[in-house]
Amino acid sequence: MVPPAPLETTTRAQRVTLTRTALPDDLDQANAMHARCSLESRFARYHAARQSLTAREWRHFCDQADGATLITVPLDEPSQVIAITHLLRTPVPHVRELGILVEDSWQGQGLGTALAHYVVELARTHTLDCHEITALTGSGNQRMLSILRGLHARVTGRDGPTLDTVIHVEA
Repeated sequence: MVPPAPLETTTRAQRVTLTRTALPDDLDQANAMHARCSLESRFARYHAARQSLTAREWRHFCDQADGATLITVPLDEPSQVIAITHLLRTPVPHVRELGILVEDSWQGQGLGTALAHYVVELARTHTLDCHEITALTGSGNQRMLSILRGLHARVTGRDGPTLDTVIHVEA
């Protein structure tokens, strides 16, 4: 699969970012971002108190056969990862899983929303075998719930405080 074109985004605070395909060499910067994220943000993304990614996990995320992982950097600081977005294969045919982690200081500026919409568009135009995108989120994660509502996600299940949602991908 050909990597998707980079995305340039301007946040509500007028900061310009660049989102591109993640590379194996980005692991140190990805883990530095994890270290800058609060426990609450990391827990909202992983549903666990994860502090970093292992080299093995990062290789899996960067393997395009397993899906797409994107990193976002400020255009004026290209070595500082501020967001990681995943659209990964699941065991269910034609279904991908969405995951987004935005560094705390960049939250609330529209970046997560822009990344989610970009990934759904990639699923429609670039990942041609994707019919649905799943996303797991905590029932109290208002930012992610707002993003999912904007994507017309429907809740398909609940496991304790976790909601399962599905976004239909239209061709």
